[in-house]
Amino acid sequence: MNDSKLAGQIIAELPSLVAKSIIDASAAAALRRHYEGQIKPARSLAIGLVITAILGGLLVGAGIILLLAHNWDDLSKPVRAFLSVLPLLISIALSGYTILRRMDSTAWREGCGVFYFLSIGASIALVSQTYHLYNDMAGFLFYWIVLTLPVIYLLNSGTAFAGCLACLVAYSFVLSGYWWRSGFPFSPKPFALLALALPYYGWHVWRHREALSVIWTSWALAVALPLIMLKMVERTNAASVWAVYGLLAVVYYLAGCRWFSERSGFKNPFRALGSLAIVVVAIAFTYKGIYVYKSWHVDLSLAAECFGIVATLAWLALAGDLLRRKVEFNIVAVLLPVSMAFAIALEGDGAALFLANIYMLALGIFTLLKGVRRDRLLLMNEGLIVITALIVSRFFDNDYSFVVRGVAFILLGCGFLAVNLSVMNKRRQQQGGAS
Repeated sequence: MNDSKLAGQIIAELPSLVAKSIIDASAAAALRRHYEGQIKPARSLAIGLVITAILGGLLVGAGIILLLAHNWDDLSKPVRAFLSVLPLLISIALSGYTILRRMDSTAWREGCGVFYFLSIGASIALVSQTYHLYNDMAGFLFYWIVLTLPVIYLLNSGTAFAGCLACLVAYSFVLSGYWWRSGFPFSPKPFALLALALPYYGWHVWRHREALSVIWTSWALAVALPLIMLKMVERTNAASVWAVYGLLAVVYYLAGCRWFSERSGFKNPFRALGSLAIVVVAIAFTYKGIYVYKSWHVDLSLAAECFGIVATLAWLALAGDLLRRKVEFNIVAVLLPVSMAFAIALEGDGAALFLANIYMLALGIFTLLKGVRRDRLLLMNEGLIVITALIVSRFFDNDYSFVVRGVAFILLGCGFLAVNLSVMNKRRQQQGGAS
């Protein structure tokens, strides 16, 4: 039992203890004062307060910007300049108060963090527009990120961290010429800025791994990193692109098993995204098209090669660490880089496609058997879904008749139902035996 819950129960018992003359009123008052300081708000209440504070910061920031924009053209330049930095001055004042008096309140830290983050971007944009300083989106995003980095650490704000990641994604897109232009050289700036923000995340994972803020900042980081990497793989062929992201998927999966092994599903972002990406990449390698499609240059870019080396080392280190700690994980999923290496080495011939299909089938069967052994219905269904995805992809990849496809789908559906009914009957028998 946690201290907060125990303190609440003790305080609830005080009136009855006084009524029974076990303790007197003064002792009860002293105990109440002592234990009231240990009571923390309920988790649902704390989450609600944080969400309300974040939304409040967003609405206040947006409202101020709209009020300033209403009569913006009628104001003189000095007045525009003052109003441009006014939100930033307000956010600095609120942040100073939070640091001095409210650092123990997550709602205050997150609310001020999102308001400060928005104020930085609004002030830069308005001052630049007023004095026609520059029309450089990359420069605007760069300074916004740089000025947000201290806010992350000073306010210990996860919303500022997530906002910084969003700006990093936009910044990497701008540097790469967005989606429709090519030929821009790879820039390491987004990764250098990301490295400056990551200590905040690492500290929270180390010290407060069970906190809700770690879950949603993990989602933000897990989604942002592949997007920032897009420019890195621009000059590679299709198979190499899938290989780079396949390596990242395996590292995601292993990181989720290593640092968040007690969580599953939505609460373990790296494991959830890594598992899904492993299946998607494995299916992609069963298609011949990715080996022959070469709309980009064939040679791997230097940045992608460096990432491949780092990801490979991380893959080996994490897998070895999990084996040493005897942490259970899906060994077939972790062997995806081996399957990809064979497929690329064989250059997509018949043997490569055969091995890719065998790997996909092994992944589904191993996951299914693992679920049966551990009596976990969700894991069994995941294995069946992988096998179904392989069969469906082969049907759409080859010229099978509708009769064959229909019979196969019926058999797969019966398999799903049989597994689920078998597990449910087994659990009913266990419950009946226990009673």
